[in-house]
Amino acid sequence: MQASGSDHYANFQAENTEVLGISANASFSQKAFADFAKINYPLLSDRDGKLMAAFGVYNQERRIAKRSYIIIDKEGVVRYLNIRPSNSEKDLLSTETLLSEVKKVNRGS
Repeated sequence: MQASGSDHYANFQAENTEVLGISANASFSQKAFADFAKINYPLLSDRDGKLMAAFGVYNQERRIAKRSYIIIDKEGVVRYLNIRPSNSEKDLLSTETLLSEVKKVNRGS
């Protein structure tokens, strides 16, 4: 979910869904970003990139992740993985698109 969509956090919670942001940035950097962008969902620090690498979205040389959206069901199975072509704003998925995908997963579709 993009920073501008953080006000939609309650919509995801209403779908019994948790939203997390993950990056290789240090926790203090993430806190500053969250405060600036008014993000109210948790941001996790994956400093060594292990989690991002496990999902195939980490560029170790540049220490950044590809913009990705991952939905994991209650059993821990990845049900949706969308890796975007770039991290630019034009390649972000809309909140509505993500909520639609969450609903599909929750229905077992």
